[in-house]
Parts: sequence; C-alpha cells; structure tokens
Amino acid sequence: MPILRQITTCTESSTVVIERGVRARDRSVDYRLEVCRRHRWLADHWTGRRRTVDAGGRCGTVTDYRPYAQIVRSHSDLWLRALTAHGPEDHAGDLAAALRAGYEFLTSHREPTGVATALEHAARVAEAVTAGTLPLAEGQAQVLAALSMAETLDAKVRGA
Repeated sequence: MPILRQITTCTESSTVVIERGVRARDRSVDYRLEVCRRHRWLADHWTGRRRTVDAGGRCGTVTDYRPYAQIVRSHSDLWLRALTAHGPEDHAGDLAAALRAGYEFLTSHREPTGVATALEHAARVAEAVTAGTLPLAEGQAQVLAALSMAETLDAKVRGA
C-alpha cells in the first residue's frame, strides 16, 4: 500500500522527478519524489533515477511504496531527528518511545502544535500495536498516516 507524503507546501507543478526502482516481487518502485525547480535541492537526499518533466504533479509529493520499517527510517533520518533530536535508535529501536520523546521535546516550553499532536498520536498508535490492542497492519498504516500528517504540518509551519 503506497503512503503519500507531502514534504513541501509549495503548490507549483513539479519539474524534477526522482524515482528509485527496485527489483522486488511485490513492487517495482521504492518511491517517487516530485519537486519544482525552486525546491530541487530537496532531491539531494533522495537517490534514484532523476528526470526533468515539463509539468508533473505537485511539488513535494512523495509516493512511498517501501515496507513499513524503511518508511519509518526515512521519516526518522530525513525529518524526525532534525526536528526533535530523537529517533528510534536512541530508544533501543522503540519507535513509540522516540515519538513520545519528540512530543515532549516539542512541547517542553510551549503548547502542543499540530505537529506535536500528530507525533503524540503516532506514539499512542505505536504503543497500541506493541501492546497488541491494534492489529499490526492496521496499526502500522495509522502510524505512517500520522507521521505523514506531522511531516506535512511541519512543512506548512516552516513555509517549506
């Protein structure tokens, strides 16, 4: 199931597409990132076949086909750690603990923002999956949706 991520709030059409192919039985693409000319620097963190298009989709759109663990790692490496200084590897691989620590970091001196609230929700869902109160696949989909929303809200706040 692909996950849609939005890493900019730019409404321009994309002019650069990065698509990373993979030879997996269940998919032929890992992800597809689309950015406009002004935001093409964002593509520096994404590897794959780079091509120029006349007018593609919306700038900042990432369609992510990778497995759950790889998408979580991408969120952590490219966004969560920079925002909160926490990642799962700082918490013995515990995603819920990393998200909870990120929430606490973001709210330590101010009221919760939409970004912090989405992180806290993702932490609660991850905890429910670990506790077995949510089925694994459904819970993972909810965690990724909450992370995607948090990342999108953060892009909006930063004006990216």
